[in-house]
Amino acid sequence: MNDLEKTYCTLVGQAIRNLRLEYLKKSACLFSYENDIPKSTMTRIERGENEAQLVTLKKIAEGFGWSMTELFAHIEEKIPKDFKIFEEEHY
Repeated sequence: MNDLEKTYCTLVGQAIRNLRLEYLKKSACLFSYENDIPKSTMTRIERGENEAQLVTLKKIAEGFGWSMTELFAHIEEKIPKDFKIFEEEHY
């Protein structure tokens, strides 16, 4: 994983953590338990140490009562609008 990808994982993880606290006011431990996600996995995702897998993202979305589209929309609102995963010369 390159530096921009690591930064993106960190931003997504922070967004998920902030959404969990803002909307649900639940600890990572409780949210993980209720949604069948290992607490260590949830913690690593929220810290940006792990790239979330598709099934885990679906569980997170359902934990909020959202579709995947809604989860990603909420995450995107929390990430800087000008963030790009590729350097400009890539385009």
